[in-house]
Amino acid sequence: MEINELQNLWIGLDKKIETNTHINKEILKRMLLTNPKRRLTGLKIKSVLKLILPFIILIPFLLLRVEFRNTINFYIGIILFTSMISISYYWEIRYYLLIQKIDFSVPVLSIKKDIATIEKYKIMTTRIKYLLMPLAIIGIFLMFIRTLNFNAETAILFILILLVFVASFFITFKYIIHNQFEKLNKELHEIEVLEMD
Repeated sequence: MEINELQNLWIGLDKKIETNTHINKEILKRMLLTNPKRRLTGLKIKSVLKLILPFIILIPFLLLRVEFRNTINFYIGIILFTSMISISYYWEIRYYLLIQKIDFSVPVLSIKKDIATIEKYKIMTTRIKYLLMPLAIIGIFLMFIRTLNFNAETAILFILILLVFVASFFITFKYIIHNQFEKLNKELHEIEVLEMD
């Protein structure tokens, strides 16, 4: 064999290795994308359930035939409760639409930017929901309790509601929201490192 033939053979093998390496990276990228896609699908399902849940909860109230009382407390309660629930429902719709916009065919950096936007939105709306939730709870009490007698049992009830509320706030922000997006970002970082190679 002459040197030119060896050189051409070497260049041909080099191109095949480069092509195979590129194909392997693409296959690995697609394999690594399955976990973030699955995780995002889970977020979509949770979001859809949060959109459907108010209607499922509304059915027992309609079946119970809640009696409308012609008192100022009842009207204040219904305004507080429905306004807080309506605002929360609007935010859930926007959250669902933001999740739907994520496209895995774009570069990973764009995906990470979209997910960071969704995470900030989720944290902001959840904080505001927790700040507004006492108004919704007060609205429920004003709608369903005709006269409120403050005694030891009522005080214990309010303390328990407050403790559950504070624990829920802490767990939601410390663990739930942070973990959802942390795992997704970690998986996307692995793909981003692969793209950089």
